[in-house]
Amino acid sequence: MTRNSQNDISAERAHLKKPMDKTNNNSKPGWLFFMVVIAGIALRLLVAASGHNYDMDSYRIAVDIVDRGGNVYAGTERYNYGPVWFNILHALNLLAGHNETAFRYLVAGFLSLVDAGIFSILWRKFGKLAASLFFLNPVSVIITGYNCQFDNCAILLGLLAALLVGEEFDKPISGQKFWGLVVLGISLATKHLLFAFPLWLAVKQKGILQKIAVILTPVFVFTLSFVPYCHEGKQGIIQNVFLYRSLTNEYFYRLFVPMGVQFMFNSQMLWILLLAIFAFIYRRKNTVESLLLYTCVLVATSPAIASQYLAIPIPFVVTHLNPFTILYVAIATLHLFIDVNDFHLASLIRTTGVDTSILTGGFPIKDNSLTSTGCVDIAIYALCLGLVWVTWRQNILTLLEKCVFEVKNQLGFKK
Repeated sequence: MTRNSQNDISAERAHLKKPMDKTNNNSKPGWLFFMVVIAGIALRLLVAASGHNYDMDSYRIAVDIVDRGGNVYAGTERYNYGPVWFNILHALNLLAGHNETAFRYLVAGFLSLVDAGIFSILWRKFGKLAASLFFLNPVSVIITGYNCQFDNCAILLGLLAALLVGEEFDKPISGQKFWGLVVLGISLATKHLLFAFPLWLAVKQKGILQKIAVILTPVFVFTLSFVPYCHEGKQGIIQNVFLYRSLTNEYFYRLFVPMGVQFMFNSQMLWILLLAIFAFIYRRKNTVESLLLYTCVLVATSPAIASQYLAIPIPFVVTHLNPFTILYVAIATLHLFIDVNDFHLASLIRTTGVDTSILTGGFPIKDNSLTSTGCVDIAIYALCLGLVWVTWRQNILTLLEKCVFEVKNQLGFKK
């Protein structure tokens, strides 16, 4: 065999060892892409036709204040986010001609298109299966269609920011990366889910000044967004946005954190600390992957969990399928189906005379009680275990192999 032939074979073997680039294989949308989009949007609008919850009433309050020329932060305590979302709501209300029903469908439709944007990015980066599971799973459908929560807006903007920021962290901040950081700031000004993600990017970036710029640019954009509303709404911005605290249920903190650690850190402090620690654990991951991992850490270790937060890590879940993440989707779906503050499917169909005990495990349905007690706990625990499995799977498998080997040796089973 000639030297050239050997080189050709070596090159071919090296090519075969490279991981498949899903971006190239799945970037072209075909009939399946459009079928999933149509089905996903239809499901969301169908769910929207079933009604709405407390959040839509809060949106109406914010929109009414804007329509009167008022300052949302000075006019209500029921708006706890940056100004981007209430301006979007105002535009949708104008488009609806101030009709309440049309407005609700437009909100659901707009959020469905946002989900479609996330679906498109997942399709391109992670393949058809992950993208389709995201767009058609019941958790995303219900949170978007019925709850009309807009966490997906912040996530879509975060994904776009991650794509713009790219992977060249050993070089100075380019124009494209700068605009990616600006988009990340707009994400924070929409809903500040990604408040710690600038740190995750800064950990990757080389150079002290560059790291500082990566952190401060999104924070500056976020802070700047409040300037037009500070004169009258300063107190509301401070109290209802920066100092706002959701219902503290501490699922992760109560089950996984040792008592000794609990004496040193409260749940809020530990949450922030873990977000910082995992920034270093995942510093070698690519930017988009880091964002998905961030959403999982954010929710899994959060001291406060509300129903809409269950949809935040779904992009992570569908791109990291394992028994625990699958269980998470199943239990989260059950919660949203039976909880009276969410889709409450059992209550909806009870009026038809159908037995709903199969949906609630035999417990009676009461209109003013939480029928899904325990579901969120189990979902969060499953998400935590899913994160552990994704992060340390190889270590776990190696440890299990060693344990099995030692047991075999002790029992006298030798090769």
